[in-house]
Amino acid sequence: MGDVLTVSTSETTTGAIRYRGRNEVPPQFRPPRAPRHFVGRGEELSAIRAGGVTVLSGPGGVGKTALALKWLQDRGSGDQLYVDLATREPIADVLRSFGLIEVPAAERAAVFRSLAMRRQFTLLLDNADSAEQVTPLLPASGTVLVTSRERLNLEQAQEIDVEPLVDDPRLDALLDLSYVELPERQARLYRLCAWEPGPFDVPVAAAIAGEADCDVEDALDDLVEKSLLTEVGDAFRFHELVRAHARTKR
Repeated sequence: MGDVLTVSTSETTTGAIRYRGRNEVPPQFRPPRAPRHFVGRGEELSAIRAGGVTVLSGPGGVGKTALALKWLQDRGSGDQLYVDLATREPIADVLRSFGLIEVPAAERAAVFRSLAMRRQFTLLLDNADSAEQVTPLLPASGTVLVTSRERLNLEQAQEIDVEPLVDDPRLDALLDLSYVELPERQARLYRLCAWEPGPFDVPVAAAIAGEADCDVEDALDDLVEKSLLTEVGDAFRFHELVRAHARTKR
């Protein structure tokens, strides 16, 4: 028998949900697997605590999501729910996936909190923009990890600044593994842009590569996602250790 959840208008005003049957986390809201090649971050991993809210903040591409996923894989417990807050209507999508189809917009946050509390989910709220976006979604108890490019200064939350990786004897091996898995366009862009001495934007990268802006922008986004580039506003930059690695490639 499939999962069944029911909710009434009167119930949503208090965030109460009545369940019937067995409910599993839909595949699209399960945390992705942690990166296969993960080194360092031992101090940050140890600092993340079970119970309460931890915010991992830092520039795009520094590895916040990878760090959160590694912690969930190694140290998290129970059912885990992943929500990418950068997507359109992420909370409505989560509720629909659990069978809560017609929850009024004003009541979605309360119903989401009730869902998280009832199921005792460990939450990963990825790509948060602001404290105002996150605060209504936080359950009264449980473990919540939040990633953001900004310090959110959430009340009673632990904030961990995720800095670029420092020199680590294992980093070259990690970068080699990441590099060989790159598609050719991304690998070529990685090699060429490393010779640009400072931060660069999409038009500069396109001129270096001799390609269209739109193609280069997608490739740069891939490099950021793989933590090979850091995004700073409208520009991109290499960590010096990564730049040195890229310049060794031909």
